[in-house]
Amino acid sequence: MKAVAIVSLVLAAVALALVCFVLIVLLAWRKSIKTVRLMNMSGVVSDTEVPSPDEKVITLTDNEGGMKLSIRLKNIYYIESDDNYIKVWYQDYTGSIKQYMLRCRLKTVEESFANSDLVRCHRKYIINMAKVQVLHKEKDGYYADLGVDSIGDVPVSKTYEPAVLAIFNSR
Repeated sequence: MKAVAIVSLVLAAVALALVCFVLIVLLAWRKSIKTVRLMNMSGVVSDTEVPSPDEKVITLTDNEGGMKLSIRLKNIYYIESDDNYIKVWYQDYTGSIKQYMLRCRLKTVEESFANSDLVRCHRKYIINMAKVQVLHKEKDGYYADLGVDSIGDVPVSKTYEPAVLAIFNSR
């Protein structure tokens, strides 16, 4: 009788461990889908000009993992946080400034593009340093002028000021 109880207990423990393992794998897979990726889009057929192989194309996905926006890095001006949503300000193929909103955390974008021209400059903003024309100092801090009248200046908070100034001065 004791042997049957011990075998039953071992089988129950193995079944529970298997269920936990499957859940952990599922959660890890779901988290990997949520990440934002920096991709090289060489060999893609498109109705617009095909980017050169070294041209960076960013693919932004929402929290559910569906691809929402794929855009060249050079066309992005900045990304703005609005709670659990982000607004991507970019120049479309006609040259007009557009914004696109999707459900994604700014922290996810920041972590995914750590080694690119996209730099966190404020708790609400990530700017494309390649688009910054002028950094001007006001009494309440620095502001990045992106050289487009339809886009206002983007604030640079004191927390991110040293990194933004270092990158801007190194260009």
